[in-house]
Amino acid sequence: MNKKDLRPIISSAKVNDSMSAEEQFQNGVLRPIIKLQHNTIIALFDHYLEHSDFDITKFEAEKKLEFLKTAASRNQHLRNQFVGMILGMFTEEELAIYLNNMGEYSRRIMQMISQRIQDTY
Repeated sequence: MNKKDLRPIISSAKVNDSMSAEEQFQNGVLRPIIKLQHNTIIALFDHYLEHSDFDITKFEAEKKLEFLKTAASRNQHLRNQFVGMILGMFTEEELAIYLNNMGEYSRRIMQMISQRIQDTY
């Protein structure tokens, strides 16, 4: 089975020629992979919370939201695990595209994962 066959179809993630190459890659590749990996992303973040000094259940709503927005990007080890989890689902061609603009795509990956974490908690 091809890795692409595992990815969900996201009807709102349309790709068209008026988009930048980065937007096309985000909508056509990154968003479906991140959706596919949602449960794993949340399980990894749960593990991080269990083994950290943070008890988000005691945070006020505003502090909790701020923590969830920045937690994954502040912890380099967790960030690397999240990005690696997404990269592992790339085809060779997609990896080559990612490597040509690694900083931008890693930023987009973390932004989308951060949003998923916020929406889940």
